[in-house]
Amino acid sequence: MPDLRPCPVCGGAGRRVLHRQRFHEGILGDGYDVVVCRHCGAGFADGIPTQGELDRYYAEQSKYSYESAGGAESEYDVRRFEMIVDQVVPYLASSAARILEIGCATGGLLSVFKRRGFANLVGADPSPACAEAARRVHGVEVRVATMAQLSDWQERFDLVLMIGVLEHLREVRPAVRTVAERTKPGGLLYAAVPNAEGLADCRNAPFQQFSMEHVNFFSAQSLNRTMAACSLVPRQTWCWTVEWRENVTEPIVSGLYEPSSAIDLPMDVTTETALERYIASSRAGDEKIQDIIAALVSAAAPLLIWGAGALTRRLLATTMLAKANIVGFVDSSPHQQGRKLVGKPILAPAQIVGRNEKILICSVAFESEIVRMIRDRLSLPNELITLYS
Repeated sequence: MPDLRPCPVCGGAGRRVLHRQRFHEGILGDGYDVVVCRHCGAGFADGIPTQGELDRYYAEQSKYSYESAGGAESEYDVRRFEMIVDQVVPYLASSAARILEIGCATGGLLSVFKRRGFANLVGADPSPACAEAARRVHGVEVRVATMAQLSDWQERFDLVLMIGVLEHLREVRPAVRTVAERTKPGGLLYAAVPNAEGLADCRNAPFQQFSMEHVNFFSAQSLNRTMAACSLVPRQTWCWTVEWRENVTEPIVSGLYEPSSAIDLPMDVTTETALERYIASSRAGDEKIQDIIAALVSAAAPLLIWGAGALTRRLLATTMLAKANIVGFVDSSPHQQGRKLVGKPILAPAQIVGRNEKILICSVAFESEIVRMIRDRLSLPNELITLYS
């Protein structure tokens, strides 16, 4: 049993458990408690792997290298990157600004800066596959480095970016301090994370924000409090919503921060209520699929499940789905293929050509893309079953 995790925002030990998130054969463990800190009100996951284990996972099994798409980001990613650049550019003195993005994946955001005339660009990511794709697809320099390894860098930057990074880290404040040390005097830090305050109002699979990878649940208050603990104050903050994939939305809170003397902020009074609302709406969403899963179990017909990620593993742990006549799983990720789940093989899409089993699509974010792949690219006539559409 992992040790109790101190609050990543204030370091406090008191917490209130709101929900137990469970996964069957989860890649990063079989689940965790969603808690709120009694001292500062921040939300986070307790009972998670060490930072070293998380670092190894992102280095070796990153799903952010987009290997199935040749390293290229989606149109939704590109639109989100354009919005981020629009937020940041007015605060930069010139296009000569030296910019570092931490956790840059395949460099899509840096490529947008490049198209806008910025040339002094560097990325850092723990995945060698991401670094290679960034060079090949976008022609941007990405160095393979974990957060801990960044502390050895001597360079300083006018702007350091962390997009969708802080929610993945066990050790948050040490990471923010390391990042702050990479900025020049007068430099800026930009951070963007999912906004806990808007989770219940966005379209996605139930409990999807409590994924195997997301271990911190920030509101604007807790993000600002994290930065304040590292002597950073916001020059500007934004709360916005993005279309993350077709018919899937995600709430974002982002901020542009600059050094200041240490300040103390009031307790976060929004996260607990927001997470309780999200948990309630997710439970209601799961109630709607119970009949579908029960029918699959009762029919006992051979079933292929498309998707071996967080949603599938959660449903295997929390519903009757594991009792269905599952004959295999399908996943586009090379990191999943060749493994087993509930004793059944995880196959590449091409491996199911010619098979006639029903296919249950266990994805909301990629449901439309999966349907197009099955019908248009693989030309399969199999009966398709969806859960939430």
